[in-house]
Amino acid sequence: MKTHPIPTSFRLRRRKWNVLRRHKHSRPYTGVTLHPSKSIYIYDEARGRKTTDHDKQKTYWHEATHAILMTMDHKLAYDEPFVTQFGLLLEEMVRTARFEEKA
Repeated sequence: MKTHPIPTSFRLRRRKWNVLRRHKHSRPYTGVTLHPSKSIYIYDEARGRKTTDHDKQKTYWHEATHAILMTMDHKLAYDEPFVTQFGLLLEEMVRTARFEEKA
């Protein structure tokens, strides 16, 4: 499956968020978003299970959705089922997007 690069940082409301790759996490999470430090962690392995590039990409969009909603101070920022579905749709949209060639 085609994947896109995961950024190392991005900005929301002019505040920089860092996206950091980490090797292992002892919990079953493949990623985490920390609002106060404006950091997203993406794990290569969670609970002894290696994550694929596609897993990491889906995790990035999930965590980016958290970051967006936290920045908005939105009530759904911590609603995992909503964030999961929204993040999966964002990942699919980006992965399947096609653009016109510039003239």
